[in-house]
Amino acid sequence: MKRVILIAFLVALAGMPAAAAVAPSPAVDTTTNPAVAQTTAAEQSETNFTRLYVDARDSYLEIKPGESSSFTVTVENGEEEAVDVNPHLFTSPTERNPIQESWVDISGPDSIDAGAEAEFEVNISVPDDAEIARYTGQIAFTNQTTQPAAGMPPRPIHAAYTSVNVWKEPTVKVLSDTYINTQVEAGDSVTKQIVIENTGGEAVPLSPERAEQRGHCYGTGCPEQVDQSWIDIDAPSQIAPGETATVTVTISPDEDAERGRYDTSIDLGLQDPARPDQGGYWQEVNLNFVVWEQPEEPFTTEFTVSERTDNVTLSLSPQSYRTADNADAASFDVTFVSPDGERIEAERVQVTDRGYVNLGTQNEPGVTQDGAYATEHSTSQYVYELDAPDAGEWTVEIMPENTIGFQYELTRNESDE
Repeated sequence: MKRVILIAFLVALAGMPAAAAVAPSPAVDTTTNPAVAQTTAAEQSETNFTRLYVDARDSYLEIKPGESSSFTVTVENGEEEAVDVNPHLFTSPTERNPIQESWVDISGPDSIDAGAEAEFEVNISVPDDAEIARYTGQIAFTNQTTQPAAGMPPRPIHAAYTSVNVWKEPTVKVLSDTYINTQVEAGDSVTKQIVIENTGGEAVPLSPERAEQRGHCYGTGCPEQVDQSWIDIDAPSQIAPGETATVTVTISPDEDAERGRYDTSIDLGLQDPARPDQGGYWQEVNLNFVVWEQPEEPFTTEFTVSERTDNVTLSLSPQSYRTADNADAASFDVTFVSPDGERIEAERVQVTDRGYVNLGTQNEPGVTQDGAYATEHSTSQYVYELDAPDAGEWTVEIMPENTIGFQYELTRNESDE
């Protein structure tokens, strides 16, 4: 089969005019003139592109309107002779926000010696009237291009990608914690206030809305479905220039609400002129709360008292990591029951407050900022004492108030006798 194809090819070749059979296709000398015109996709397969290696440092910039910034591009010549370069801005028609040519100034040599490197300084100046957005483009060093796919626009071969995030100082700031972690008894309510500041020169709309529950979760440990009627939001319709506004969030689960964890969020509906339309994460308030029920009967546990026991101390630590602005302090009613059934109402003899202070964090969930000190994980411990108990099996009854849980510790202090 191969012989038949070869014979057919030779016959066809013999029938051609001599010039057509031997005439080479035009070649482009890219080693002596790298700033060549664009080549088509078919021609690129036969073209030897100039060996220039481009390395950009810190080419992703953030610039305010009216300001400028720069970055350096290093270009290495891998050819055996000097190469002329033509540094310029290249933008594709598919880019949403192309960098404007008038913003860019490039300084550097016009030629790079064989095997040498050259540095080019790219300065980008953003005009005062530039829109807040992210702008993109490439700094190309020759006019040689390649076409990644049919129908796609060409792109430069010797180029460094750059982007410019044009931004302004935000004029609208959420001063309060945007993570609400709280506890609420079924049939009761808790509130949280969110303070927002407008430092700009114009009024800012404010229209908070309850968001649907985020994502889907299946199995144990998943949050319950939030009934949006439990959440009430009170807020003004706008924030005047130079003023603050308060958004009050009230959570009121029904009396028959299921116990468990509920997670949702609130979109404050703010429009900051100094922020782009996309990326509204900064104004989203995460709302996480636990619904609990006050038990009708106390928690009971038994403990053994030996003949050597001088006294018994009971330490109770309520869970306090989920608090609200109007939450009542946790408390306990404690009763010791002796082996013969005598009931002894215990009095609290000690209260201990504990906390953790971090000098290296701020603006994180669960953190209370106070100047240079960030306090978190604050807890309290209540101690009850039973003096000279009789030996035998005792019971302690603990009725908690205003807490979704607690930790207990029973200590028998014994003598050597």
